Amino acid sequence: MKYSVKVKKASTLLKAINGLSDGESVSIVYKGDTYAIRAYKDFKDGITYSVWDKGFRGMNVSKVGKTSLALYSYDMMSQRTTYRLDLTQCTMLLPE
Repeated sequence: MKYSVKVKKASTLLKAINGLSDGESVSIVYKGDTYAIRAYKDFKDGITYSVWDKGFRGMNVSKVGKTSLALYSYDMMSQRTTYRLDLTQCTMLLPE
């Protein structure tokens, strides 16, 4: 798939993510599992994001790209784990 097609396919979800305010979230389905992308106010009055599953596991977003989210988390031994979430493979769920 060409990059321009990927950007167009991810644009709807990307607009929804960038439009989130403090405390708001958007639900997505990624590879058969449901996740919530949540927005938080950071200490510089900007917005930062995190991705959570239905349980208690989550990852912080280090970068919002045009076609993906760069995620990271730290475990109890300060080991950093990274993941790239492809927005073109996500389906946004409508709010209930």
